[in-house]
Amino acid sequence: MANSTRKKTVKQKATAQSKVSGLKSASKKKSAKSPRSKSVDPVLRSRPSSFNLAARQFEKKNPVPSTEPPAYEDLGELPEAYGTKKLFLVCRDPHWAFVYWDLTWQQFQDAARDSAEGKLFLQVYSEKGDRLQQIQIFEGTRNWYLHLNQPNHRFYAEIGYYSRDGKFTVICRSQTVSAPRDQIAQGAQASFVTIPMNFSFGALRDLIKNYMLEGESLATALARLQEEGFEFPFPVGQGKRLTEDQMQVLMSYLGEGDLIRRVQSGSEEITEMLKRRFQEMQSSGQWKSSEWVTSLSSPFGGGKSRDFFMHVNAELIIYGGTDPKARVRIDGSEIKLREDGTFSYHFVLPDGKFFVPIEAISSDAVEKRSAMLSFVRCSDYAGEVKATAQPALSEPIGRIR
Repeated sequence: MANSTRKKTVKQKATAQSKVSGLKSASKKKSAKSPRSKSVDPVLRSRPSSFNLAARQFEKKNPVPSTEPPAYEDLGELPEAYGTKKLFLVCRDPHWAFVYWDLTWQQFQDAARDSAEGKLFLQVYSEKGDRLQQIQIFEGTRNWYLHLNQPNHRFYAEIGYYSRDGKFTVICRSQTVSAPRDQIAQGAQASFVTIPMNFSFGALRDLIKNYMLEGESLATALARLQEEGFEFPFPVGQGKRLTEDQMQVLMSYLGEGDLIRRVQSGSEEITEMLKRRFQEMQSSGQWKSSEWVTSLSSPFGGGKSRDFFMHVNAELIIYGGTDPKARVRIDGSEIKLREDGTFSYHFVLPDGKFFVPIEAISSDAVEKRSAMLSFVRCSDYAGEVKATAQPALSEPIGRIR
């Protein structure tokens, strides 16, 4: 029994030794296939190596902009008013004006307390001192649009109140302004000038200063010299002045008053208006044939006269009479009476609704008469019906939008 146990133990040791030797041989084979470099112990230098900064290049990065607003941007809340008691009046176009003022809440309340009825008024006067409009304003109001309807006139405005003795106390008054005309100036001549983008105004002035006339602006001098054939160091467009006859034809074609009223329209609307006017005047036989007129109409494709046609239009005449010494206003605008006290107004009448207020005031301002005239045009056409050409008149005032 003991011998068998001893033999078994010896056999197990031999088996274990054979396994170990097998692992060692496998490890030797593996290391033979992929030899490893011998490890090297780190060596400390006795002194630091030289480091040349000049031999190295460093990339410069753009600084990140600060997201913080500058100090001058943080000014706090702006006040609703500064209390300067200033009144500004400006004409927007020949018929409308815009007015704005600077009054604080306390200034408004103080003036209302001193007034007879606690009311403040905005009044507009002609240059001669005739009051044209009076409007009550409120403390929350800062500006107002005024329909003066008096082209080529001068006006000024006042804000104030009626005191208990009946006098009008002025708080602030505007400067006197002029409304532009609503007609094209007679004999006006357009000039064309080339101003290059790569030349400053100072450089252009230095270029032609020896050729400029006394009091002549830079643009006017450039236009004159370019028309005279002066040699410039940049390409010059070939602008050509219209003759007097061509200018008259162009003005009749555009319709002076109608063009002025449409200056704030879009280019597409103006193009359609010009095309329609040209076709109307051709079909009605108002055009005189000329080479220049033909070239003018060519962008619209021309227009052929038809053997059968129809055109129609409408105009409005308002007329009346009163005491020759009385004053008559239409929509707040005073009109001039004839010697016998009669008056009349002539308008074109397009489609729309119009309310026209008329009032007459006696010379001593004791009596007053008024009328509200209402007009409606609603056109409906069957077939090709064109609008008859009309004189350059304005439409009735008081259009309801």
